[in-house]
Amino acid sequence: MPRPRSQALTGREAQIMEVLWDRGAATAEQVRAALPDRPHDSTVRTLLRTLEAKGYVVRDDRGTAYTYRAAVDRSGAQRRALRDLLERLFGGSAEALVLRLIEDEQLTPAQLDEIRRATERPERKGQGRGHGRGDRP
Repeated sequence: MPRPRSQALTGREAQIMEVLWDRGAATAEQVRAALPDRPHDSTVRTLLRTLEAKGYVVRDDRGTAYTYRAAVDRSGAQRRALRDLLERLFGGSAEALVLRLIEDEQLTPAQLDEIRRATERPERKGQGRGHGRGDRP
């Protein structure tokens, strides 16, 4: 059985999204020109179609060239990527993710203090405990 296609962004897709977030809207050629290594035109167009299929990009058919713009803001893309990561690698457990970051010394003491303060806020009490599912829509 084929593996379901991930909705997470690949590295190249994330680069394209950065271009669209920065510019607001761009043609495929403008996206290509803004990328560091200027991939082949057909590669950029294929990636834009993939991003459109994933719901990250919308295409405007007016004019002589298609114009693309982000359908998801940076925060929304981060949320999608984090959910995908949590489900695929941590069984949906935000706790397991945070523990991994702590064990691997990826969080500074100041960041840990900020996390503690965030979990003590009244609007967060009782949400997302244990399995990281409290913030799902």
